[in-house]
Amino acid sequence: MLKRYLAVVISAALLLFLAPCCFAAETPAAGLPKAEIIRLGERMYRDGILPSGKVMEAFIRGDVEVDSTAFSCSSCHLRAGLGSVEGGVVTPPTTGKKLYQPYRRPPSLNDIPDQSGRIIYAKTVLERPAYTRDTLATALRFGTDPAGQIFNDVMPRYPLAERDMAILISYLEYLSAKPSPGASSTGFSFATIIAGDVSTADRQALLQPLQSIIAQKNQQLALYNDFLKFGYVPTADMKYSFRRASLDIWELAGPPQSWQSQLAAYYAKKPVFAVLGGISNGDWRPIHDFCEAERLPCLFPITGFPVISGPGWYTYYFDKGYAQEGEAAARYLNRLETLAGGESILQIVQDDPAGRALAAGFDSLWSEQERQPVTTLTLSAAQLQAQAALARLLEKHKPEVLLLWTDAAILAEIPKILAMRNPPKMVFVSSGYQGKSLLALPDAVRDRVYISYPYRLTPYVGPKTGGLDAKTPILASARDFGDRRVAARTISALQQSIFPSLSLLYENLQRDNLLDIMGMQMDLVVKDYERLSFGPGQRHASKGCYIIQLGPGAAPQLIPRSEWLTH
Repeated sequence: MLKRYLAVVISAALLLFLAPCCFAAETPAAGLPKAEIIRLGERMYRDGILPSGKVMEAFIRGDVEVDSTAFSCSSCHLRAGLGSVEGGVVTPPTTGKKLYQPYRRPPSLNDIPDQSGRIIYAKTVLERPAYTRDTLATALRFGTDPAGQIFNDVMPRYPLAERDMAILISYLEYLSAKPSPGASSTGFSFATIIAGDVSTADRQALLQPLQSIIAQKNQQLALYNDFLKFGYVPTADMKYSFRRASLDIWELAGPPQSWQSQLAAYYAKKPVFAVLGGISNGDWRPIHDFCEAERLPCLFPITGFPVISGPGWYTYYFDKGYAQEGEAAARYLNRLETLAGGESILQIVQDDPAGRALAAGFDSLWSEQERQPVTTLTLSAAQLQAQAALARLLEKHKPEVLLLWTDAAILAEIPKILAMRNPPKMVFVSSGYQGKSLLALPDAVRDRVYISYPYRLTPYVGPKTGGLDAKTPILASARDFGDRRVAARTISALQQSIFPSLSLLYENLQRDNLLDIMGMQMDLVVKDYERLSFGPGQRHASKGCYIIQLGPGAAPQLIPRSEWLTH
């Protein structure tokens, strides 16, 4: 489906009957530095904001005014300006490189019927001459192309002043005009990031699939080149699927405050097109902020501490990390009709990044449900080990529900807590934080311990094309309970999302184009998650989590107590 979509979009790059949201002006934007023109034009294109700071006026269907901040150029033509397909409408490119070319529709590009024979894409123009600055301004104001053909009524008309139009056309001439750093017609340069104190096992679990898959791609390229020598005529998909790739390893040491300067040194020495994967035991924010500043895609790092709020476009995370587990607990408890209210919940938080992230996720979702704040106690590791003091706290608050956002050291106390005179009915813990240590819980208390679990529980059936994803369907079990799944997640991201999207860049080797393509992907079924879903501007691909319990025994069944809870 994704390839069919992009084939239409890239073919439509030459159709250019042009939706008039982002076109040119009759006069140059005199008196402004080029960098300022580009900055202002980008804000018009992406945000619908004029250089003056006011919202751009826009009208559809003749006289219906629309909000340009919600109906910006990039919302239809995408950030790279290379167009989209949505709701049966082909939105063509708006870059100067495409617009300034004449066009005649090839016979092969007819309307596309669906399985029932219904036409799903409206016909585009048969022929039109190249745009000029004047005809683009006319298109913007009045909705007609250089041949006088009228656009669809839902395409906005923008009554821009000449200076504002000049700024916008200058930006469009700049937009996607050149390949991004790290990309060429023959190949891509990539990096991966290993930050902080990562174990040797996790390091190898990341690097082995990355290096292996890139080596396989380069071997396929060599074979493809051999075919060409014997006169083989490649298809367009094959031509753009085989490009050489290289992978650099960016190792970050020392305090996180120094990471950005280390990244800057790596990047200055050799710019890369994207960061593939990556791993850190700590906060990903320094890396996130660097990639945002450099407009460098960072695709699916392994981290429990992704950036959840604030600006961001260039980093794709698997999920929200620890915060997502806290959210799942809040969503589950919110649905329990037997729960008295927030006053019956006690949240004990270990004063470290994982504990705070779990609590922040719970509190955020609990507040969204318009619930009263729960009682929260933030304790140090030493305080949590003081058994008598902990018992007094629990006796004082008498919680119906106890949230233990702590590390595995607390596990030995859970049977004692549940044996108290007024024990909680439910104890919640995190599988990501506690890990395999939870398997040591005595069978007698497992029916009162609820575990947030962000991975797949149902049988997985992957593509039947060989390789990892063709293995026998599995159910999650104690065998991989609590693992970070570094290798499996990295392989899924590369094979099912990143490399298929790279092959659809064709000749448009821009980073924003890659992210536009990834944002329009269909949902993916992968080994580790029930579903990875995408959308323009979305940052976290897995949006779900289970609440489970452990069955009896040393190799317990993982028993779902909720459906796949999504945010």
